[in-house]
Order: sequence, then structure tokens, then C-alpha cells
Amino acid sequence: MTRLKKIIQRFERRVEMAAKGEDPTPFISIETVLRVLSVVYGGLMCLRARLYETGVLTSKRLPCRVLSIGNLVAGGTGKTPMTILVARMIRDMGCRVVVLSRGYGGRMEKMGGIVSDGRTIFKGPEDAGDEPYLMARILRGIPVTVGRRRYDAGMMAVKRFKPDVIVLDDAFQHLRLKRDFNLVLLDSRSPFGNGHLLPRGLLREPLSALRRAHAVVYTRSEQALNRPIRDRWITHQPMFYATHHPIVRKVDQTDRLLADDALDIGMLKGKKAVAFSGLADNAQFFDSLEQAGCALVHTFSFADHYHYDASDLDRIAAAAKKKGADVLVTSLKDAVKIENVKQWPVALVVVDVIIKLAKNDVFFKTLSDVLVSKPT
Repeated sequence: MTRLKKIIQRFERRVEMAAKGEDPTPFISIETVLRVLSVVYGGLMCLRARLYETGVLTSKRLPCRVLSIGNLVAGGTGKTPMTILVARMIRDMGCRVVVLSRGYGGRMEKMGGIVSDGRTIFKGPEDAGDEPYLMARILRGIPVTVGRRRYDAGMMAVKRFKPDVIVLDDAFQHLRLKRDFNLVLLDSRSPFGNGHLLPRGLLREPLSALRRAHAVVYTRSEQALNRPIRDRWITHQPMFYATHHPIVRKVDQTDRLLADDALDIGMLKGKKAVAFSGLADNAQFFDSLEQAGCALVHTFSFADHYHYDASDLDRIAAAAKKKGADVLVTSLKDAVKIENVKQWPVALVVVDVIIKLAKNDVFFKTLSDVLVSKPT
């Protein structure tokens, strides 16, 4: 590793620590610089929202209902499993539903395209992006499309599939497209991070943006000591609480993906494992494995949406041999990107997360009231 690369990595770690930290810092510090940048960023985000609100910047409407699932804090709040849950709920209402994602990191992100028609998957993770491809694998009978320009991608979906409802994955900040329902996810453990905007903190927008939310879901509520109280910006919106439940989707590279059924995570109890992941919160993934009784003998943390190369996979396999691991464990989001690997030294266990909502029937009715009626 070159000296310059080491310096860059140290700087990136320092910025990450600053974004997650809450302690007071000296006046002359990297935190101070980041805080100044956060103030500027926050002002620009407020101005942008105001311009859309007043019509100076215009938003387009699709000829169907549009539901957005997003968050306020950068990182993993459970948007993908929530999108899967909500898409299935809407399908169970008897509506035709399509999932539309940006396709971050995929080759189709710029031009847009169809990942799946609900029966056939046309594009892999390199083209579709890892999360849209993952959803296409899980969501049988529900088409998945991608595109950075959500209106154009939405019109493509409308012409091809004639949906009653389009579910936007990670689109709370995408104000160019009107939506009928904004569902905002907040992590119960730390709903607003350290309270600062990017890059000093993890907030993607000022808290005043919560006024646009039609409902709020506090995720990982099983890990919070107390249920979050209402923020002053969450006044009239209904609040729901969700718990995350790790499950096993596959137990070997050659096994089929368990899209509807799943195996108990308890099968990992007492197993010595080398775990690896490229998620927004790798530590949370590793913690969930240990809570299931898995003995982690080594872990590999990669950046979110990481693209593995041969050397990465060689290092992981070598660690499994050296540490005497019983199994390798990774997330479903990572597993779909390395399906071409035919041979591991030990079994590869693929772990996913499903979301369960408290008062599920109330949430279902909330969606039904908004989405079943005709668009305005």
C-alpha cells in the first residue's frame, strides 16, 4: 500500500469518526471545518426545499400513486427490507405494484432500465446495482426498475407494467418527483445521529424536512432502551415501530435462494465463523451474528456497495482456513455480488434481515387509505 493511500485512508477514518462523534472539540480542528461546511450544506438544502415548495423548481407527477421510502440520516436504517415489506403489502391489497430504485453503483443508474418483470431477472448486480438486484431476487411477481431520473424511469414502468402504485426506494430527498406518501425511517438507537448535517454529522437534511413525512417508522426499536419521543417536527404524522430479525437465506453457495421461506439464525449458534460484509453498518451486522451465538474468529469490513475482486475473496478464503472456521458468513446484499464463486473452503451462510412491524394491521390500513383511491 502506498504512503499516499495510507494518508487518504487515515483522513477518511478521521472524517468518519468526526461525523459520528458527539463530544465537544477544540476550535481549530477538522470537526470545526466540517461543521462550517455543514452549515453551508444545510442552508443549501433548506433553499432547495423551499424552491420546490414554492414552485420555482418544479416537480412532475406520474399517472399512478407514488410511495417513497427514505430516511433522514445517511446509512442503514432498513430501507431495503422495508421496501420489500411495503411492496408485498400493496400487492396483497390487490394492486399492481412496481419498485423503482436509483440503482446506485450499477451501470444502468444513468440511463435507467428494467431489472425484473416479476418473473424473469434481466440484469445482474453490476448493471442493476446490488440492492435492486437483491429485491428482484426476493420480490416474486413484483417488477423492479432502476434509474437516476425517477420520473423518466417511472414513466417507463407505467408504459410497461401499468402499475397502480410505484414504490420509490430511498427517495425522500428526490423532490423532482411528486409522491402521495412519504414514509421516513429513523433508527431508534440514534434517530438523528450526532445532530449535525453532512459532513460534520450524518443528517442528509435539516430536521425541518420531517414536515414532508406522512408517517414515520422507528426501526430497530428492539435495541432502543426507550421508545423515541416525538420530535417537534413530528407532530401529526402516525408513528410505527419496527424490529429487525436476521434470517438465513442460503447455507451454501450452490443452494437456491430462499425468497419466501427462511432458516432460523439459531443454526449458527456455536459455529466458528469468518464474517465479511460491505454494508452501511458492518458493525451492526457482526453484532447480530454474535447475538445469535455465532463465534466470530475474524471479520472483514468493506465499504457500502463494495465491489469484490479476486484478491478480496482470496483473503477471505485464506482467513477461513487459517482460523479453522466452520462457516463463512456474509449478508445477502454481498452474496448476490459473488455468486460466480463456485468453491469456498467451508460452507457459505447468507444472512438477511426482515422487518416486522408492531401494529401491522394499523400500518396496513394507513397504506390502504392513501394508496387504494385514485390519484389526484
